[in-house]
Amino acid sequence: MSVPFMVSIARLAVAESGISMKQYLAALPFRSTAIRTFTDCPTSLKSRSSCWSSGTLSIFEKGWYCFTPSISLMCPNAMATRLRQTSDRLQRRTIIKSTTSRSRPQRVNRLVEIANGKDAVVLRCSHRGCRDVIPVCILKLSDRCSTTFKSAKWHHISCDEHYCQCCYDCYTQKSGLRKVNDWRRLWKLNGGKALPSIKLFIAEGQSATIDPFLHMGRMLYGEEGRGWCWRKPSSANKRNEMLHIVLFAKEGGSESQNLCEKVLPYWIQCMKCSKWRTVLGTCYYNDFANFDCSRVISPTDDGQDPCSVAEDPVARRALVSYWFKYLAVPPLLKNSPAAVFLKKEYYFDLLGMSPTMSVSVEQNARPFYMATDYDRARCFRPDAMEPDEIKAFPEYESEQNFYLCLRNLIVALWNLNPSNWITPADCKKKIICRGLIRILLTHEVGRILQFLTHQGLVNFGLLKNPPNCFSIAPKKMSVVVVGAGISGIAAARQLQNFGVNVVVLEIKEKAGGRIVDDCSFGVPVGRGGQLITGIINNPFCVLCFQAGINFRVLREECPLISERTGKIVNHDVDRQVECHFNALLDVIEHWQRRGDMDDNLLTLMKKVDRCYSAHKCGSSLESVDEEELFNFHISNLEYSCGSPLEMVSGLHWNQNEKFPQFAGSHALMTAGCARITDQLVEGLDVRYCKKVVGIDYSSEQVKVCTADEETFICDKVIVTVPLAVLKKECIEFLPALPDNKLKAISTLGCGIIEKIALRFSKNFWSKKTNAADYFGSVSSKGQQRGFFNVFYDFTPPGSSDDETCNVLMCYLSGESAQLIHSKTDEAIVDLCVQTLRRMFPEEDIPEPMKYMVTRWGQDPDIGMAYSYICVGATGDDYDAMAETVKGKVHFAGEATSRQFPQTFTGALVSGLREASKILECTIIF
Repeated sequence: MSVPFMVSIARLAVAESGISMKQYLAALPFRSTAIRTFTDCPTSLKSRSSCWSSGTLSIFEKGWYCFTPSISLMCPNAMATRLRQTSDRLQRRTIIKSTTSRSRPQRVNRLVEIANGKDAVVLRCSHRGCRDVIPVCILKLSDRCSTTFKSAKWHHISCDEHYCQCCYDCYTQKSGLRKVNDWRRLWKLNGGKALPSIKLFIAEGQSATIDPFLHMGRMLYGEEGRGWCWRKPSSANKRNEMLHIVLFAKEGGSESQNLCEKVLPYWIQCMKCSKWRTVLGTCYYNDFANFDCSRVISPTDDGQDPCSVAEDPVARRALVSYWFKYLAVPPLLKNSPAAVFLKKEYYFDLLGMSPTMSVSVEQNARPFYMATDYDRARCFRPDAMEPDEIKAFPEYESEQNFYLCLRNLIVALWNLNPSNWITPADCKKKIICRGLIRILLTHEVGRILQFLTHQGLVNFGLLKNPPNCFSIAPKKMSVVVVGAGISGIAAARQLQNFGVNVVVLEIKEKAGGRIVDDCSFGVPVGRGGQLITGIINNPFCVLCFQAGINFRVLREECPLISERTGKIVNHDVDRQVECHFNALLDVIEHWQRRGDMDDNLLTLMKKVDRCYSAHKCGSSLESVDEEELFNFHISNLEYSCGSPLEMVSGLHWNQNEKFPQFAGSHALMTAGCARITDQLVEGLDVRYCKKVVGIDYSSEQVKVCTADEETFICDKVIVTVPLAVLKKECIEFLPALPDNKLKAISTLGCGIIEKIALRFSKNFWSKKTNAADYFGSVSSKGQQRGFFNVFYDFTPPGSSDDETCNVLMCYLSGESAQLIHSKTDEAIVDLCVQTLRRMFPEEDIPEPMKYMVTRWGQDPDIGMAYSYICVGATGDDYDAMAETVKGKVHFAGEATSRQFPQTFTGALVSGLREASKILECTIIF
């Protein structure tokens, strides 16, 4: 029997039975005995569909043949089914598929009534986990779109979003294919990693040819001009009484334009009723921020409010916990603010962003790691979740794109403008993507923002009047902060912003701790901290931005002047000694990896230097200039450590360098740091002149006792007093602190650095130093090391002739800082002026008009500058200092910051850290 003859018989049987030929052949009660594959189907079968280009011809018993198309009209996983006779009533019977024990179980089809009491097979979506029993095409691009639920194949986007094969074919031919190819070129040009499939094209919605708010429905032509008309669709096209937009356009609109407008819709939430509506076309930030139902639904004749129209129930299904796990394409945010900082060094589609968006690069901050970067502090990996993020959001561990696109967006928004609160509403209007996934993203962005805020990564600092969305729980918590230094008031401000009752107890008459400015010199001169070490991502720089305070970025040039000759040191000799000094530190770092017995740093350096000379492995110090320069570098290192090198651990002195540090140049707070602390303390309940003498945490609540016999009852306490105060046991803890914390307190060292500031009637140094920001003093051989090592020029630019602004500041470090205690201020100032006269013999240096000498080491309430690691101590002691005792007693300050010790930035970060710990006890993200 020939194939055409078989087809004729089959058509006759179909005509008699009233069902389709495909159903008839599939229902034949015969077993296939032979199969032949044809590359071209019979001519008579091609008339059924232009898509039948290949298939399989099955030869059955009794001379029956069956041609099965291989593409388009059948799902790839579909198997032959058998249909029983159609009943007069509606039947929804499951059709059992024949499978073998070795074959994969197939998803079942459904039997539904289409028309005239006849049933038809409707293929379910083949995607695993899809809930839709009967998929519905959401594109409706083709005239042959399967609006009656019949499609040879369903393409899955999400469990509630599918499109049929006919609509898919619109993008594989003619103008649709040209548009897809243009998009693919843009995708590859901008570095998209994933294969630019048609499904990605549809999900991303490349339709930038029409202004905002187009509709999912049909295009109408024949009207003059373009305008908006709000109409209800016909009852046949109604979906849960949703009202849609119909766009009027001029007759003759291009086919490509119309095709690309009909893509996945945007889901936008009404600002009035919070119901979700669908909008097709191109939308912008303001469209999401100001959207309401009246923009897509026109009031009816009876005055019905557009917001009273029911919401599509499918919108709420996107919030089901497992819904996002069955998405066929990841979310691709358009115009995400994070793209500004990433500079296309990452595959955007792997970060949940669209590679086809335009990006303008700005150099504001660097919150994300770049491919060529070393580790930077407070920097995020844009392509991976951090461990604490995985702990807070374990559901996104395997699908990190969903979390990363939102986290990166929030971090970018904060770095673009840290002077305002970042709220969920701000983030939602920046989430631009098509499909139901936008509903889930806007729902989750609030949780992620709250997490980042409580971690002190965004929404911190001098911000006032926090939004109600950040307020914590119904039960108010009370916290007492001991010490009003920057760590204490930063923690108090952060906690108060989130609804915690906070009281700060300060022993002195002013807040700030070791941040104190002397403004009597014409320019603010810091008696304590005033140098920012690394300005990139530094939270203290964020505070400066919020307060409107500028700082001076220090240039790298630092001319060194010899006291012995009064000349600038030869640059080549300086470089040679510096390389020799750094080589010694590299050898010590290599020795640290062996973990041998600890020794002080200076002894180790001398041992290594002797080995260099004995084995001729390097250059030893041969001239007097080289020896003096070598002592200068040792003195500079003592300033960094805050102690003589004889007391510093050679094994762990630089333990913080194992952690990311703040990158970029250093900066000098020429406007002073006290303005920051003054603004931080505004609005806080600070009790001055309150000396804390006891902390009792033996019961459920904590009792904090002061010297004037006043007791404060609280849920938690944060102790931010300096390490020297803890060493002197000025505060009695009941019960006693754990042994590991007591060991850390006794082992870590208290460094002493003293400052001297001088104001002169003229600027005599700028000509020789070429107006450098700072210059060094190389002491003569045999002199005490650490005397006035570096001088900082506080003269404002352009005011060198003003006698009220010619200010130099220097410091004493190492053993020299200890000698200051036995000398008067006048004697110290005289030594400093004599040093300047040896450095500038050609100048007639007058006596200073004003001077300042600090004595931090003699202050009973502070007693130190910053901590350091003594011989026998380790970096673990910093971690022990930061540990919370019994969940009630917290510790903050630079001596609790293993990553940033010895800096006021470290103190600031430690305060935010402890505030985060307290907030985590009350909030589940």
